[in-house]
Amino acid sequence: MESKLKVPYGLDTSGQLVSADLAEKDKTYFCPNCNSQLVRRAGEVKVKHFAHPSTANCSQESILHITAKNLIESVIRSNSLSQIEITLHSDCYQCGVEFNTTLPFGTFTSAAQEVTVASYVCDVVGYRIGGNSLGIEIFHTHEVDGEKAANLPIPWIELKAEDVINDPHHWKPTQRKLKPSFCSKCRSNIKLVQSVANRWNIDSTLYTPIKNAFLANYVADVETCFRCKEVVPVFWWMGVPFCEQEPPHPRPKTIKYRNSKKYGGSYWANTCANCNMIQGDNYLFLFDDAPFKNMPVSESEREQDGGLVKVATGDEAISEMMKVIKRNFS
Repeated sequence: MESKLKVPYGLDTSGQLVSADLAEKDKTYFCPNCNSQLVRRAGEVKVKHFAHPSTANCSQESILHITAKNLIESVIRSNSLSQIEITLHSDCYQCGVEFNTTLPFGTFTSAAQEVTVASYVCDVVGYRIGGNSLGIEIFHTHEVDGEKAANLPIPWIELKAEDVINDPHHWKPTQRKLKPSFCSKCRSNIKLVQSVANRWNIDSTLYTPIKNAFLANYVADVETCFRCKEVVPVFWWMGVPFCEQEPPHPRPKTIKYRNSKKYGGSYWANTCANCNMIQGDNYLFLFDDAPFKNMPVSESEREQDGGLVKVATGDEAISEMMKVIKRNFS
C-alpha cells in the first residue's frame, strides 16, 4: 500500500538523486531518507512523482530536508568542477532593492553535509579557496533559531527545502549572515562618491560612502554646487540639519561653521570644496530629492526674533522654504 508522502527525487542504484521527471521506467529508485524502494508514477493527468510505501517509517519533513541537502551539496560540487553557475537572490544593503548575483564557475572547491562549526552543526558547508566557507541551513518547518543565527562564526544562509527542490541552482535565502551586497546603482554611486572625495583630497578614513549612520561619524554623497557647478562631496552627521553643535573631530575639511541670512544665524554647514559656497541643508537633507533624504535628522527648535523657529522636514520643510523665498523676493 502506498502512502501520501511526496517524494520529488529518488536515489538510483549508484546513490545519485534523480527527479521523477527524469526517472527511467525500468530502473529502481529509493527514498533518500529511509531507503525504501519507490514506485514511479507517470500518468497522463497527474504530475510525475515517486510513490512511497506506507509501511516505511518516514516523514514528509525528513524527505524534503534530506533531498534538499543532497541537492545543495550536488550543486556546489558541480560548481567546483566548473559545470554550473549559481544564482543568489540578494537585497541591496543600501537601498533594499532585490537583485540577483551570479556565483561563477569555481566559486566553491567542495562541499560536505552535517559539518560541525564551533558548537553548531551546519546542514551543508560549501568550501572556498583560502579556507573560507559558507554554511547552508535547510528548513521545512523549523527555521534557524536566534542563538545559532547570532553565533554561527561563518557566513551562512538559510534556504527553504521546497525552493531548493523546485530550483536547486537559484538560492533565495530566508535568513542570511553575509557581507553587505549592493545593487548596480548603489555600487556605481559608492564609486562616484569615493572618486569625487579623492579628487578634493578628503581623507577616506573620515567617512563612509554607505548610507548607514552606524558605520562612521560622517556619511558621504555628492552634490553639484549651485554656484560654480562643480560636483563636490557633501556629508551627513548626527545632528543635521542646521546643526549648531560642533560636529565630532576629526571631520571633513568642507564642513564649516558659517552664517546664513536665510537661516537667520550660524550653523555647521557643508561648503563647496571649490568655491566655498554653503550647500543648503534643505537641499541636502530635507527635500524629497535630497541625497540624504532617508538618513536620520534632528527635530530642534531655537529662538529667533523673540520666537521659536522649528527645523522642519519633508513637505513641511518645502512649504517653509517657499514662504522664505516669497518673503525675500516679493
